[in-house]
Amino acid sequence: METTSEAGESTTQSVNLQLLPANGSDQPVLANVTMVQPTAGVALLDFGFLDPGAMGALQRMARAGKKVPERVNGRLAARIAVSYEALGALHRQIGGVLQAVAKRETAQ
Repeated sequence: METTSEAGESTTQSVNLQLLPANGSDQPVLANVTMVQPTAGVALLDFGFLDPGAMGALQRMARAGKKVPERVNGRLAARIAVSYEALGALHRQIGGVLQAVAKRETAQ
């Protein structure tokens, strides 16, 4: 959580937040495709699933210089509307995860 003091300085404070599941929201949803659509006030995060065989076929076609289809249908798994403030926090969290993964892979 980011707050601004009276002097205009930005500070970050941690809050122990517990998210409680509702309507099956605690069940993981598999997604291998993501898209971000900016809108007024929020960003729409689309998480989808495309058959891995289709993904592989598209990659092989592209590498071979063949024409790939203009449109490929996948399945929308979830659409989340996120404020730009929350999107910034998500960006920092994902960056931290990717740095930790890179360190672990380098150590192995």
